Amino acid sequence: MIIDRLLSSRLKEAASTRPSIILTGARQVGKTTLLKMAFPDAQYVTFDNILLAAAAEESPRAFLKRFDGQVILDEVHYVPALLRALKEEIDADRAKLGRWLLTGSQRFELMKGVSESLAGRIAIIHLETLSSQELRSVGLPAKGDEDLVLIRGGYPELWKNDDIDSSAWFEDYMRTYIERDLKDIVNVRSLVDFRRFLAILAARAGDLLNYSDLGQACGVSNNTIKSWIAALEISGLAYVLPPYFSNIEKRFVKTPKLYFADTGLLCALLGITTLGQLGASAYAGAVWENYVAGELIKTKGAIPGRDFFFFRDHAGTEIDFVLDKPDGVTLIEAKRSERIRPERLSFGAGHKLFHGRTIRSFVAAPTGEALPLTMNGYALFDPRYQALS
Repeated sequence: MIIDRLLSSRLKEAASTRPSIILTGARQVGKTTLLKMAFPDAQYVTFDNILLAAAAEESPRAFLKRFDGQVILDEVHYVPALLRALKEEIDADRAKLGRWLLTGSQRFELMKGVSESLAGRIAIIHLETLSSQELRSVGLPAKGDEDLVLIRGGYPELWKNDDIDSSAWFEDYMRTYIERDLKDIVNVRSLVDFRRFLAILAARAGDLLNYSDLGQACGVSNNTIKSWIAALEISGLAYVLPPYFSNIEKRFVKTPKLYFADTGLLCALLGITTLGQLGASAYAGAVWENYVAGELIKTKGAIPGRDFFFFRDHAGTEIDFVLDKPDGVTLIEAKRSERIRPERLSFGAGHKLFHGRTIRSFVAAPTGEALPLTMNGYALFDPRYQALS
């Protein structure tokens, strides 16, 4: 089964204007598959191969000289020396566009190397797990089972085979992540403590981040909690969403919220494995809110901290999501219930805050409808079917 990714056209456009591109993202989101589909004639090299990685690290210039045309260099974070050699290769002929196609999973060290070596020479594109829009393009999930996307999430492998036990898959995924990646990002002395931290964090997805409270619950220091959350961000497993303030400096000193990048992983950590468990769970609303946040990032290109926020004033009035784009502001409330009570919506505070701007207000709810509906002056839509228009 082939699923067209929304980023495909953006990748091709970037390759037509830059000497190189790098596709980042968490493990198993489909980076390699996407590049191979978008550039079928490119040569392919993976540095998961220990011998190839050793050869590239030892003699990076000689290694790059092996290739004449377009080439995919997979998992380049394993060979940091290659980036410096790649700069020289690009500078030798800047007219060769889209020749070097890179992927990498560990964003912090990888981006540090890219910024130091390839600034101005490379387009950086981040890939998330599958969006509902991408899944619906191939008829997934089946009509009537739309909530399966919340439980299974968007990792492509889980949609290739219905027989895969998603909870077992996520357990293996997390074990691999901890053993292969996390130790290279942050020093985790106790895997038991870290797994406890993940479970507690899942139970608080969508809540305000309280580092001190999390530290006490996990039995570790505040600084350790901060480093672990940063590790989840770096590896593409979580987003930290800051509050909206017109004063930009305040956005980054006030308490943010945390969302998981994939609801499948979130449900696995919460022990939700069936639709019945999801419907009965006290966390169903939080899972839905987390899902809406992810869909906005995947389909609208929302970037937390740049144009994507939440709003909360001193009186406790809150709007789940704020998209602040040049063409206007979009206010979004995520409500799991199909029966929406307009008096519980807080859009009025947002309209006052953004007075003079073009404002659109949406309620994201499981309506079972593919198109936005009108409800008391607000648009009501189901993100399982499509992104905002």
